[in-house]
Amino acid sequence: MDDFKVKVPQDFYGASLAEVEDEERFKYARPGDHLVTPFQCPCCQSENIRGKTLDPSDASDVAFEALCIRAYLDAFWSHASKTIAKHVSQVKFLEGYSQQLRLNPLPDLGPWPLGQHMGMLTAIMVLMRSKEPGRGDSTVKYGTARQVRSTLTVLWETSPDSGRDMVLSSASTRGRFITTLNPTESRWYQYFNTGLAARMGDVVRQDLAYTLGVLLELLSMFEDEWRSMRCDMPIEHLSACMFLLVACLGGMRGYEVVWTDLTALRHDVITCEETEDYEAVSWPVVGRFKNEQGKLGHHVIPIAGTTSRSNIQFFVWTQRFVGAIETKGITEGWAFQRSDGSRAKASDYRNNIFSKLEDIQQRTNLIDEDVNVWEDYGIQRSGRRFFVTESLNCGIPRHVIEAQCRWSTDRAKGNKTVTRSMMQHYSEVRNMKSVLIQPSKAF
Repeated sequence: MDDFKVKVPQDFYGASLAEVEDEERFKYARPGDHLVTPFQCPCCQSENIRGKTLDPSDASDVAFEALCIRAYLDAFWSHASKTIAKHVSQVKFLEGYSQQLRLNPLPDLGPWPLGQHMGMLTAIMVLMRSKEPGRGDSTVKYGTARQVRSTLTVLWETSPDSGRDMVLSSASTRGRFITTLNPTESRWYQYFNTGLAARMGDVVRQDLAYTLGVLLELLSMFEDEWRSMRCDMPIEHLSACMFLLVACLGGMRGYEVVWTDLTALRHDVITCEETEDYEAVSWPVVGRFKNEQGKLGHHVIPIAGTTSRSNIQFFVWTQRFVGAIETKGITEGWAFQRSDGSRAKASDYRNNIFSKLEDIQQRTNLIDEDVNVWEDYGIQRSGRRFFVTESLNCGIPRHVIEAQCRWSTDRAKGNKTVTRSMMQHYSEVRNMKSVLIQPSKAF
């Protein structure tokens, strides 16, 4: 019943490069595994978790036993064969000494108290999740499967069982420590999790980045639509074009783009027009960011009005975008809105952009024919990956890229910064504009 896949080394074309141990890994236990990794038989685990012994005629019991064995094999193989062999060798020495001195230096390795499953229940749930259909491949990735453990940890923390946990803190030392009886924090479960990642391969499938050629072709299609329709161009199509530009030139994720503050954006456009300064647009985003403890955050990201290499007219598109919104009588709130006035989501622009990508793939060689547009590109991160890739291609120093994306870097690290008003942010960014627009200016 164990049809769980094991990642093996492969060449460029996917042919196996597995050696002898690669073929055996995660399929068999080795002599001495029980010395390093705690072990209880599947029947004992059934008593611990389900309160019953295993019945070979019961399909659910057979499945439970198979999952227990798989979990143990994953936990066993979290240690290298040489490590196991080294401990076995040392145990043999200890046995010899114990016979000579008539004493026993070895602790009992079992039996374990009834009900102490060491995290096996969580491991089984993770294994079940790992068999669910995933994106592209037959099953979900390791990073998705392990999320079950995070949920079970949160549920433990909200349950009465967490009342037995202890919080250790010190007045002279920063931080605090929590001792917990949560099975997902057990040593055995950590071994299982390490082995699971090694077996499945901790591979993250990133969204395919737009290339500069693809971006220019997309903009050409939007430009043709604008020239033929002008102000009659549907606001949804114009918003899709603006969404694409901000994601690519501003290095933002899709869900960050739609947090645009229309009032602040209009203020910047008017200021630029009055001073005849078209060098950059200071793009404002407002939101309650996850790693800022839910506090309201204001951030301004300068984007070059016109790029150097490809001559992308970002300021012109911003004027069109703001002007089209104003004709609808909208002058405040979110810049990216749905017809009912609520804030748009990044997914609202997926069909418009990706259908154009399909057209580009069919009539040009800019997108490889093997690429599945709807699977390989992502509305959330393909634009941001374009920004990083093109910045590196243009030789933009890393500290300049980080200066542009500092708000995102700080947020990802959970750094605390002083909360300031949007006007204060805006004034500060305008003073640093010449430095901050270097990445987008170079495209």
